[in-house]
Amino acid sequence: MNLPIEYVEALAQALDDDDYVTAASTMAEHVEYSIGDQLMYGPQAVVASYRASSEMARRLFDQVGFGHEVVPTDDPYSFRVTYSDVLTVGDETLTHTAEQQVTVAPDEGVVRIINLDLPGEREKVDRFMARHGLERDQ
Repeated sequence: MNLPIEYVEALAQALDDDDYVTAASTMAEHVEYSIGDQLMYGPQAVVASYRASSEMARRLFDQVGFGHEVVPTDDPYSFRVTYSDVLTVGDETLTHTAEQQVTVAPDEGVVRIINLDLPGEREKVDRFMARHGLERDQ
């Protein structure tokens, strides 16, 4: 990978595919990941967080599909990634959208991932889960 966007595209696709070896390979050793009030450091910790989320979704829902779109910003080393999670229980399907700001350092890979809370998205998933008697893992 030579271009910054190549690191981000590879990371997003690897996460969609639950390919955590490839996901980790896109990250710098000093990568940091901010989600909510949690801050994680290093590829293994970041990948463990993504893996736990995917495994929980696969346990809770009948079907799960993942997709993404990478959008450049004014900074050539920073990208906005929009993830779409298609969650199905029975005959009802919900698309959950999440966004992350991803920063790349030349010749190192992804150095920072910031999860951006989108208004109403978590509540939308919570209502969907409640309709089907599902609860998030603690």
